[in-house]
Amino acid sequence: MSYQNTGEVDIEQADDANVPINSFLIEPDDESQKWRWNADLFMPRKGYVMAEAFGIEADTKEEIIQLVNRIVIPLYEAALANLKAEGQCYYWRVKTEAHP
Repeated sequence: MSYQNTGEVDIEQADDANVPINSFLIEPDDESQKWRWNADLFMPRKGYVMAEAFGIEADTKEEIIQLVNRIVIPLYEAALANLKAEGQCYYWRVKTEAHP
């Protein structure tokens, strides 16, 4: 998989304290021949959102989807499981390939 981080925060730093939200997949256009993915960074323990902190560029849509499935989706699944079990998502942990 070949991609480039273009945001202030690398996607590999996404975890339960730095959750990508409001994500957008942007098709290539005349200015850029790359697929782009942007997301805000939500810090649940601080109640803070940093706009467009995450950014990725890749040659294909599939590369971005694979990255999101590997890093971001497990965070959402763990948050949902914690919300169901505990009724809150202030503090939760998830093990991902990026964060063993």
